[in-house]
Amino acid sequence: MAERSVDGLVLLDKPPGPTSHDLVQEVKKRLGAGKAGHAGTLDPQASGLMVVLTGRATRLAPFVPGDPKVYEGTVILGLETETLDLEGKVTSRSAFRGSEEEVRRAVRSLVGSFDQEPPRFSAVKHRGKPLYYYARRGEEVPRKPRRVEVYESELLAFRPGEGEVDFRVSCSPGTYVRELAQRLGKSLGCGGTLARLRRLASGPFRIEEALTLEELSLRVERGEPGLLSPLEALRGLGVAELRQDGIRAARHGAPLMPEMLEEWKEWTEGEFLAVTWKGELVGVYEVEGKPMRLRPMRLMV
Repeated sequence: MAERSVDGLVLLDKPPGPTSHDLVQEVKKRLGAGKAGHAGTLDPQASGLMVVLTGRATRLAPFVPGDPKVYEGTVILGLETETLDLEGKVTSRSAFRGSEEEVRRAVRSLVGSFDQEPPRFSAVKHRGKPLYYYARRGEEVPRKPRRVEVYESELLAFRPGEGEVDFRVSCSPGTYVRELAQRLGKSLGCGGTLARLRRLASGPFRIEEALTLEELSLRVERGEPGLLSPLEALRGLGVAELRQDGIRAARHGAPLMPEMLEEWKEWTEGEFLAVTWKGELVGVYEVEGKPMRLRPMRLMV
């Protein structure tokens, strides 16, 4: 298929196995898009929602809402591995003999704001190389903690015979759920490893809206839309509609004054807005004061 520009948003239901990069390349290929990128990676063994931007919409990536992330997963209590999931070498085994109520309290105790150290086997970079590069060589390197927040954490099921805990968690972007599984196991005194993970939501986007690669391909073959508009990538942002003189200023990359908009609302200084003309996305603007105006951050015109 000849390369062509396809600008928009694909909500993809990722299967376990492929990397996020692999899936982005598949979307790019099947749509015939010149560019593609994702707004939040998933580990290879994880499944669920991936937000993929294509064509000129890739420039919107910094402004795509992605908070909170919502996941469902399974932790195996009493098992610890190098990678904090089932992909790695087992480092210890023990038994958990506590009650379901103890597990429920431990799952709830994950809620809060704290510093989280990236796992040794992760893609976070150190001196230009991912941490897993050093981990595979048996080298210990500094791992800079970052502040994360768990908004909600709920026990869905506990199977004591298998030591399996099903849970749902809502958290800030960048949170490693593998580390939460380890944290849960430690709080119960037996260790824990993530056995399954599925992303259900990313900001305003939901798994129920997502397509599998096969469904996307079928839509493309039938000439049906598999792509959401670039404006959909900015769900949750305020929207400002331009007047005729405003579109001329926008095309020149100039700031927009209040009189160039159909309606000037009580926006907050520093807020990002999706600016449209005749319902089509013009770009992302930031509200500035003194005098109040909109400054272009990313343009689609």
